[in-house]
Amino acid sequence: MLYIKRKFPRRYKTGRKPWWKLAAVLLILAILGVLGAEMALSAVSPDLIQEAARGYVLDSVSQAVEQELEAHTEPFVHVEREANGQVNLVSANPDRLNALKAGVLERLSKSLRGQVTVYVPAGSLTGVGLFNGRGFPVPVKLQLEGSATVEFSTDFISAGVNQTCHRLTMTVYAQVYSQSRRFETSAQAQTSTVLAENLVVGEVPKLVTGSGSSQNS
Repeated sequence: MLYIKRKFPRRYKTGRKPWWKLAAVLLILAILGVLGAEMALSAVSPDLIQEAARGYVLDSVSQAVEQELEAHTEPFVHVEREANGQVNLVSANPDRLNALKAGVLERLSKSLRGQVTVYVPAGSLTGVGLFNGRGFPVPVKLQLEGSATVEFSTDFISAGVNQTCHRLTMTVYAQVYSQSRRFETSAQAQTSTVLAENLVVGEVPKLVTGSGSSQNS
């Protein structure tokens, strides 16, 4: 009986690098990333932190006001006219104003407290004026405590010959401070939003106001 010896091809080498080499490369990259972030954070000046915190406050206030105005679509001012169309009474609705104020303060009591992340442009960390305000955002975590106040004001502004503009404005004042040992800072901001405007022709009408201010701390 004839036996034939079969030859099997050798297995080809895959060329894969040992897993530990890949792990070492990833570890080195991670360490370099951490060191780079640490160097970037160490270059953050108190002025940059304060400006970033102020920007966060402004964004929080704007967002709170915008969301509450979307939820309160009814007018905040009632206008009474005579038979000839002459405005004789302008009155603010205190219930609607109080509801708006309470909603804004409730939102701010959440967004202005606790740990938040603010961002500083990487170019501002170089000290080069050309790069100031440019580059990718570097995240900085702050532990904030804050408070806010809401006030309403009514003004009659001259709008031409025998014409007056009645304007109802809401102003939000907010302030925060950070208890972080590394990034201790404080910031203040305020925004004003016109809630109603009415053009009055002729004699300035009577005015009935509704609400003042409130504070959360």
